Amino acid sequence: MKRKIIVGSLIAALTVPVLAVAATDGDGKAQHKGGMFERLDTNNDGELTFEEMTAKSTERFSKLDKDGNGTISVEEMTIRKKEFFDKLDVDGSGSISMEEAKAFRQKKHEDRKERHSARLMELLDADGNGTVSSDEFAAASTKRFEAADSNGDGVLSADELLNLRPKKGGMKKG
Repeated sequence: MKRKIIVGSLIAALTVPVLAVAATDGDGKAQHKGGMFERLDTNNDGELTFEEMTAKSTERFSKLDKDGNGTISVEEMTIRKKEFFDKLDVDGSGSISMEEAKAFRQKKHEDRKERHSARLMELLDADGNGTVSSDEFAAASTKRFEAADSNGDGVLSADELLNLRPKKGGMKKG
């Protein structure tokens, strides 16, 4: 029973963030047109299927299910915790020093910055030459403004400005 609760909690923890992205407005269109929706919408049809929404959760679950039997045991969770600990314990001393913790945090921060930079280039570098010209930058700004100006009046209202702000966790693709 405990194992079922643990596994159920794990599945919920992995799935809930993905489900939150799938919120739609009254006409069935996605409210969030940012990068997360597009990354989940793998067939680019503008809609999320259950399979698309749960693909990442299934992938994470499969990584934890070491023996592939469709369940995650306490032993498998222990293995995952040990792997994570070993990743932090760079010198293999059996304990994590302040320096190792800081180095891990710094590496995660650098990885995040690298992903952010790559995403920025993806959004702005229209011709794919690895640089952003002033024309590409201006075109991206204009496109973003037009996308935010939902009523097309050429002016951004307070509500439209709120929708323009990037969502937590990533930049909006617009």
